[in-house]
Amino acid sequence: MNNIKLKRLLWLLIPVTIILIAAAFVIERVTQPALSVAPTNVATIPDENVKTGTKIGFAAPDFTLPTTDNKEFKLSDYRGKNVILNFWATWCGPCRLEIPAFKEIHNRYGDGSTVLVAVNSLDNPDSASYYATANGMDFVIPVDPRGAVCNLYNIRGMPTTYFIDDKGIITSIKIGPFINIDEIEERLKSSK
Repeated sequence: MNNIKLKRLLWLLIPVTIILIAAAFVIERVTQPALSVAPTNVATIPDENVKTGTKIGFAAPDFTLPTTDNKEFKLSDYRGKNVILNFWATWCGPCRLEIPAFKEIHNRYGDGSTVLVAVNSLDNPDSASYYATANGMDFVIPVDPRGAVCNLYNIRGMPTTYFIDDKGIITSIKIGPFINIDEIEERLKSSK
């Protein structure tokens, strides 16, 4: 008889546990600060004839995210500069492979007309901050823990890198890691 009661109790506890976990997940999502993904409007498009989108030749969609150093990053603030927009995560092995090449690119071009922006996506912001500090990543690192900007840019695999010219137009897209700076520099030429 005790065995039957124990089985009934287990069958009751499993769904209740699942419901409690789901409720905790929903509460966590609702209580997190809202993420601002600003749609690009005509005022931020460099040419009224250029459509906004995530394909080559389109104006890159604007967005605003917090950074690992607690500042605010807005893509349109970098209009007038070439932007290397990289999507990565600390748990992504191929993303880690390209960090030395990006550090070298940042050291070569970071003070000029090119800016490297490494959007940490679908990751814990504290992990991103710790990882960036531990690996000497001193370029701009916005954090996108919920993947809203990932969705905005239709990211299907990481790392993914967009090259955006000084007018805000996407000139090149690469899915997968850069192993050395030669390919990055070649794609930068198409942005100028």
